[in-house]
Amino acid sequence: MMSMNYDVIVAGHICLDVTPKIPGKGELDIAGILKPGKLLKVGDAVISTGGAVSNTGIALSKLGCKTGFMSSVGNDEFGDIIIEKMAKYGSVEGFVRNENVGSSYSVILAIPSIDRIILHNSGCNDYFTAENINWEIVSSARLFHLGYPPIMKSLFRNNGVELANILKTAKTMGVSTSLDMALTEPTSEAGQIDWPEWFGNVLPHVDFFMPSIEEMLFFLDRTQWEKYRALKMDFVDAVPVTSYCDISKQLLDFGCRVAFLKAGDRGIYLKSSDSTRMAEIKLIENDRLESWSNRELWGASYEIETIISATGAGDSAVAGILAALLQGKSAGETLRWGNCLGYQNLRALDTVSGIGTYEETDELLTNLTPASADFLDDSWNPISSSDIWERKQDSSKN
Repeated sequence: MMSMNYDVIVAGHICLDVTPKIPGKGELDIAGILKPGKLLKVGDAVISTGGAVSNTGIALSKLGCKTGFMSSVGNDEFGDIIIEKMAKYGSVEGFVRNENVGSSYSVILAIPSIDRIILHNSGCNDYFTAENINWEIVSSARLFHLGYPPIMKSLFRNNGVELANILKTAKTMGVSTSLDMALTEPTSEAGQIDWPEWFGNVLPHVDFFMPSIEEMLFFLDRTQWEKYRALKMDFVDAVPVTSYCDISKQLLDFGCRVAFLKAGDRGIYLKSSDSTRMAEIKLIENDRLESWSNRELWGASYEIETIISATGAGDSAVAGILAALLQGKSAGETLRWGNCLGYQNLRALDTVSGIGTYEETDELLTNLTPASADFLDDSWNPISSSDIWERKQDSSKN
């Protein structure tokens, strides 16, 4: 039976998240909270699916995209819960049950005023390969997105050959490709591999690459990553704008066609290739090719009074970017949608409850206040509105 046509297939990492509500406000002492022998009273737990397939996939579905999910879960109760929950938002015919390895799960400690702590078991995510891909489903889609290869052993080992083959196959089917990353530990197996060689193998098959600035410094400039991590300030506030420019150039040289660098409350940076390479992206139609080529943009984030939880904010931003791409929006509008979805994510304890519909998001964008972009120097000029900045004189293409 032929599968339905999809806007997007979201593949890769999925898990079950258990997030207890931890009371408190203001500045809290982590050492006093997580103290051996201490009984910490918490509120009700939110049990939800997590990982790129869930966080990005459900957000895309809520935005009205025809979404198919493709991942692996164990033949266990966690797997049953994951599939049941995901079936409410899209097709689960792409899920594969692993008979030998259990489902992945996370316990998320979202402590007020402190960056979240995640206790994670990778489970069968480590065994996700091209054999888990239903290529008939992929061939019926416009876009194939995969998330979190740095925490999926089968996809980061052997210099990313398995992932490169997956993405290359999707490209040969005429499907556009996008890739999101995840941060790992320096002492882990993934933290020790030759990431420049990995990127050299994988990125030639990636149209839209969407990591965070912290992830890319970790993978490409560990010395600078360690330097900024050691500072007593937010990581993205410590990284100079010139680092975004330098890293994005490396990424385009590795082979991707558009590099997005997520920067938390500073927003999202974009750098795109020339028109020849951009023409390789089927999702970018010819009448939009020039406006998407050779761009260097910064999309400011939006002010929010209260942050409930930042868990999955980056994944939501990716969903906003992908939804905008599927809708044929301009580069500037694509950044706005990415930042708006990141904003919506912050309004709820779990990863998807704060996400609205396409119409609600479109309306919300008319009312949000852009955060300050005073960290940008004089080489950046605002275009169209105060939330999009471009690093060149000719701003007529937005």
